[in-house]
Amino acid sequence: MGSYKYIHANEMALYKNNERKKEILQEVRNQPIIKRIEKPTKIAKAKTIGYKAKQGYIVVRVRVSKGDFRRPRQNHARRPSKSGIYYKLEISKEGIARDRALRVYKNMQVVGSYFLIEDGKSKWFEIVLADGKKL
Repeated sequence: MGSYKYIHANEMALYKNNERKKEILQEVRNQPIIKRIEKPTKIAKAKTIGYKAKQGYIVVRVRVSKGDFRRPRQNHARRPSKSGIYYKLEISKEGIARDRALRVYKNMQVVGSYFLIEDGKSKWFEIVLADGKKL
């Protein structure tokens, strides 16, 4: 058996603990929207995606707001049939997080990303980026 199986089991036990979740939420809420971090929070998950602890690989934590995408209702001499419609996004929240990370780190390429944690307002993802020469 690989050692990352046990690391993953240990991480899952920590995430089931509500106190650990509160600690992580307190840490990430005070950070900016896009934050480069030294090491991934979920090491086993990052390794399965393709993260390597060497030069040229970085991890970025990105916050994306939650909520629906409803258009505001129009009431100025317009047909009411098209108002109040919920629109589906063509891209997922995780895709939005990847795009935001690539806007800041333009010379990098996305290796992978994974969900970290969420609260009532936001979702946080960690994106693993690599230098273009490394891939």
